[in-house]
Amino acid sequence: MRVVLAISGGADSMALAYAVSRAVGSKKCYALTVDHGFRPESSREAKDVSRLMRHLGITHEIRRLDWDSTGGSKDKIASLPPVQRLEEIARERRYAEIADVCHKHGIGAVLTGHHAGDQAETFLLRLLRQSGVYGMAGMALQTPLTAAAPMEWPNTTTPAVIVRPLLQFKKDALYDICKTQGIRWHEDASNKDARFRRNQLRQVINARSRDPKSPFNVDSLLRMCDIMQGHREYISQEVGRHLAGSAKFDTSSGTVELVATDDGKRGLPLWAANAAVRERVLAEVVSWVNCKGHPPELAHLQQFSRALDSYYRQPSVAGAVSAAGVTVIPPSSRHGWLFCRQAPRPGEIEPHEGLTLGSSVVWDKRLIISASWPGNQSEDSVTWGLYSLDDAMRRWHGQISEHRNQLKRARKRLEPHMVQVTQPVVCIRIADAGGAQTYPVLALGHILENRPASGITIAIRVLGKVGSAASEI
Repeated sequence: MRVVLAISGGADSMALAYAVSRAVGSKKCYALTVDHGFRPESSREAKDVSRLMRHLGITHEIRRLDWDSTGGSKDKIASLPPVQRLEEIARERRYAEIADVCHKHGIGAVLTGHHAGDQAETFLLRLLRQSGVYGMAGMALQTPLTAAAPMEWPNTTTPAVIVRPLLQFKKDALYDICKTQGIRWHEDASNKDARFRRNQLRQVINARSRDPKSPFNVDSLLRMCDIMQGHREYISQEVGRHLAGSAKFDTSSGTVELVATDDGKRGLPLWAANAAVRERVLAEVVSWVNCKGHPPELAHLQQFSRALDSYYRQPSVAGAVSAAGVTVIPPSSRHGWLFCRQAPRPGEIEPHEGLTLGSSVVWDKRLIISASWPGNQSEDSVTWGLYSLDDAMRRWHGQISEHRNQLKRARKRLEPHMVQVTQPVVCIRIADAGGAQTYPVLALGHILENRPASGITIAIRVLGKVGSAASEI
């Protein structure tokens, strides 16, 4: 099996490249360097990494991020995110590039150079953010790669995993590997920029880590991570048991429904009875719905938890609650606790148009949607597209309104309006000698009855999740 090596050029990732290429063979490694373009020397360093990878016999690719989103700004620094969010957004974009490489080359595992020092910093960061047990357990050895995805993916896409094999290695040991093997590395000057919280904590840890009695000693922090990981493992088993029995995941709509009662009994359901388990059930569900690639903040989970408590005290005054890009709709006679994507702002979701049949696209950074028409012999004349309900109603108001009325007359299940506005509208564009016409064929979660095409299959699944729901129209 081939692996992607995430190589920054620092001693940790260079030691990773050396060790992994010697363990599995350089031909099974594909190295990727993402040049963020924050520093003038970053491009030169990335090219130097490429030469070092060639020396190790590893195929290497450089991807440089373009922060000039306006397309016309001469000063790209002006288009950078604010410093408070710079690391977060850079990480999201870096992992999006990694995900793209994995899918283009059919590689299912990404190895990173995160080491013991990074784990210690992560523990302190999450402690300062008042994270729960899961957060303070630190980085896991293996996690799914749920990064924002490229626009088009092949239909054979399967989620990749991130593996961190160096978490038990201290930075000094990685320096020693590079020195003994004659491997050059680069020191990133931005790692000393005190504007970033992680860098501040790194400086504190480095200054006090040689004192075995210091609470900032790396070994002490790693022991705390190990303790928290034991708690996390037990809670994870409980969470998995409750999700299996109490949650309904709908891959076609990207929604999750949690039971509101157990066997009709009044009061909190079992999944919400224990505070630690409830927090993680909510975190799993919110992460599944919003597809952000990182866990929701504890404050947002507490907001949802308070809404649950309020409902069971006084159901008549409960309303929908939104946080972390997710809306929670209180139970009704038709459903339990319903989690859906927060209603998009007008124009927030851009349409996809002119897509070729047989292709897949990531819509709204959370749903992978594909369309195929096996029986059609003139696919060049047919393309398909995706629109938000807001956009589609402006274009085809009459058709979609009549579609809604037909569904109501047929007593077909319609999701609450707060769910409907988060769902895609699929359209087909058919061109012939008389011109071209675009028709909505899937809206409000149902196929339109009055449609010009038949035999087209639409498949929808949530980003990074296995399984899909398909509709033939």
